[in-house]
Amino acid sequence: MENKTEIAFFDLETTFPTPPGQGRAILEFGAILVCPQKLEELRSYSTLVRPSNPKLISSLSARCNGITPEAVVLAPSFADIADTVYDILHGRIWAGHNIDRFDCVLIREAFAEIGRTAPEPQGTIDTLALLTQRFGSRAGDMKMASLATYFRLGNQTHRSLDDVRMNIEVLKHCATVLFLESSLPDTFPENHWVHPDEVSLPSIRALHDPFFRGSLKLFYEGAILQLCCPRLRIRFE
Repeated sequence: MENKTEIAFFDLETTFPTPPGQGRAILEFGAILVCPQKLEELRSYSTLVRPSNPKLISSLSARCNGITPEAVVLAPSFADIADTVYDILHGRIWAGHNIDRFDCVLIREAFAEIGRTAPEPQGTIDTLALLTQRFGSRAGDMKMASLATYFRLGNQTHRSLDDVRMNIEVLKHCATVLFLESSLPDTFPENHWVHPDEVSLPSIRALHDPFFRGSLKLFYEGAILQLCCPRLRIRFE
């Protein structure tokens, strides 16, 4: 395998499995090649992808991210972009949020579907697993949207290239915090619990997250509020 030094951060947008249990089809592929020494962007690529099953296009509902049936039907198929995707990914370290369980699996399935050999990585960096292990749960569920909110990086757009850039920024922010905490432990103590008596109610707000099963997320002074109390019940009035 050719040894390529750049890290390939990538992200996929897909159809929702309907009914549950059905596979997903790739709607968008986005990747950024990054210098591992400086974490600077070297090259980027993104494209919408037309699913091979026309029913998936006709049943595609309008999304908050702007991926519409009209745009998808005019997009290239995965077979059309396979050479480019292979060139970007093969022989490089793959990086992304939850890629081990999601994006890597779908990329290999997409190549198998068109009868092509899938690209192989030097290794993978799953930032969900990495940051959960090293950064703890201080950003709540550690999803990309939660991490972006924690660092006040704006809203996740759920477009591939935007999400990749956000992923890189989140990684930089986490690395900086961990570096300061390990280098200056007396000045930058690690994440700690706040006693309930220290919480000011006016500083708590609830935010509806349309991409997380319609749930409400609680925030305290801009950070996700993590509640740890047995048999706690919350009533919204």
